[in-house]
Amino acid sequence: MKLTSITFAGLVGLVSHAAAQALSAPPATVRVMPFGASIMSGCWRANLYRKLFDNNVSNFDFVGGETGGECGWPYDKEHEGHPGYLAVEVAQNKNLVGWLQKSTPDVILMHIGTNDILIGKKKTDEIIKGYGTLIDQMRAAKPSMRIIISQLLPIDTNKFGAEVQAGIVDLNKAIAKWGPIYSTVESPIAIVDNFTGFNVTIDTSDGEHPNEWGNQKFANKFFAPTADAIRRVSHT
Repeated sequence: MKLTSITFAGLVGLVSHAAAQALSAPPATVRVMPFGASIMSGCWRANLYRKLFDNNVSNFDFVGGETGGECGWPYDKEHEGHPGYLAVEVAQNKNLVGWLQKSTPDVILMHIGTNDILIGKKKTDEIIKGYGTLIDQMRAAKPSMRIIISQLLPIDTNKFGAEVQAGIVDLNKAIAKWGPIYSTVESPIAIVDNFTGFNVTIDTSDGEHPNEWGNQKFANKFFAPTADAIRRVSHT
C-alpha cells in the first residue's frame, strides 16, 4: 500500500507514542521459585529478598506452593522447599511438574541432593540423571527458563560421617562439569558455589541447616546470578 504523507505522519506518531509508553512502563514482574528440600525453606530467602531490594531489584515475586518462616522482617515467603525430599524422587514422581504448572516461574533457584546422599544413599551419576530430568521438566514448562543451581552445602562429618561429605564433594564436582553442558542459550544454567567458604561449625544450627550467619552467606552467593536473571527476564 502506498502511504500518503498524512498517513505516514500518523504512523510515525503512533510508533513514537508506543515507544514512549514502553519506555515509561514499569518493568515486568519476574516470578522466582526457590526449589529444593528443607534448606530452601529457610530464612536465606528473607536475606536474598532484602538484598535484592537494597540493590534496586524489586520487580520480582517469589512463588511456590509453600509458605512460612518468620525471619525478623517482612518478605515474600512463597517457595517450593520440601523437607526430606530427594532430587531423584521428585524427578521420578514428577512433583515439580505440578508445582511449575501452579506457580509458572521465570527463574528457578535450586539446591537439592543432600537427602539423596544422606538418606537415599544415591550415587552421583543417579543424582545427576535426576537433575537432568528436573531441568527437562522446567524447560517443558517454560523453554526460556533461567536456572540457578547451587552446589550442595557441606555437612558436619562428626555428626553425619565422612562418607556423606565425600558424596557431597563428588556431586559438587559433577555439577560443575554437567551444568555448562546442559546449559543452553535460551535456557541458561548458572552454578553457585555455596560449598566454598561455608563453615558447618559456625554457619549451621545442626551441622546441616544454615543458621543466621549461614543464611546470609547462602543468600549472598545467590544474589548476583538472581539479580542478573531478573534483569534479563524483565529487560531492565
